[in-house]
Amino acid sequence: MYAVFVEVNADASREDQARKILQETIAPRARDAGARAGYRLSAQGGRGVSVTVFDSEEAARRAADQLKVGEAPPGAPPGVTFRTVEVREVLASL
Repeated sequence: MYAVFVEVNADASREDQARKILQETIAPRARDAGARAGYRLSAQGGRGVSVTVFDSEEAARRAADQLKVGEAPPGAPPGVTFRTVEVREVLASL
């Protein structure tokens, strides 16, 4: 398994708006791209984090290639931009 690790610049005061966009837009797109699991953590210190798991490195890389550092996620609240986008192998799972 492989994961796409993402950090975004985020404003915790817009968490309700971000939560809605994540549930209505981002999560369905990840599922459509073949994601097996995904976790979005609440923003702290101006930084949001997500980990999305795929069965293969190829699928993870295809998904990561759609995300550009410095750009905003589709439909994101103002001020949200990708800070880090990396593909990493999953070494263990619970």
